[in-house]
Amino acid sequence: MKKDKQNEAAEEILQEELPLEEVVADPVVEELKAAKDQLLRLAAEFDNFRKRSQKEREDIRLRAKSDVLKALLPVMDNFERAICAEPAESMDVLQKGMEMIFGQFSGVMESLGVQAFGAAGDAFDPTLHHAVAHVEDPEQEQSIVAEVYGKGYLLDGKLLREAVVVTKG
Repeated sequence: MKKDKQNEAAEEILQEELPLEEVVADPVVEELKAAKDQLLRLAAEFDNFRKRSQKEREDIRLRAKSDVLKALLPVMDNFERAICAEPAESMDVLQKGMEMIFGQFSGVMESLGVQAFGAAGDAFDPTLHHAVAHVEDPEQEQSIVAEVYGKGYLLDGKLLREAVVVTKG
């Protein structure tokens, strides 16, 4: 009997201590809830940042395209005027008009940072030139550009397109 009374007493103590454990556990539980909440907020904030960054990149890309096209529209207008104009009496007038439009287009390209390169007589550079043919010339020590089939272009010093050339040397 004595043991039964001791067991009952122990159970009472344990039952009385249970609320104490809940009180002790509450700060831990609250801390976990706060950490979970903070983690969820941080994840949502990061997701919003990612979406906002993607939208900003798309806006920048669109603005860049828009700026280039706005610069090219006057050239397009001049080509349209040339096509719609009365036939020229001489080829000189047509030639002069095409030269003017080409000059305008070259100016737009230059203002956008595009530089043309590749002329006959230039030293051949395999990083800038694409050789489609080679002509032997024993008098020439180095390979040089003999003929240009298509100019090369740099954008702010970076290669856009290689010049297509025939070399000799």
